Amino acid sequence: MKISLDDEQVAQIKTLIFSTVQKGIQQTVNTRPYLNRKEIAKYFGVAESTITFWVSLGMPVAVIDGRKLYGKQSITAWLKAHEMPSQKAIEQTKKPLTIGVVKDVQ
Repeated sequence: MKISLDDEQVAQIKTLIFSTVQKGIQQTVNTRPYLNRKEIAKYFGVAESTITFWVSLGMPVAVIDGRKLYGKQSITAWLKAHEMPSQKAIEQTKKPLTIGVVKDVQ
């Protein structure tokens, strides 16, 4: 099978590959243990407002000279401490519910 691409398509593929590799490099290079709210939200894949809400629930935050910094390891540990079994797992451990139907026989 032979695929032919024009110059514009080749350029688009090169740009896509380059940007993907750059993003991967940035993710591996970002080894800072503490991040700001925007960075920590991106790191955990949540909205910044979620980070604010988690802090109100007791998530650890370091305040240095009025600036809030969020530790990746401490937040991961906090999240793990709040893990619960899935609802499906809870339902599987419950005894089956038996419902009887009573008919009035005359």
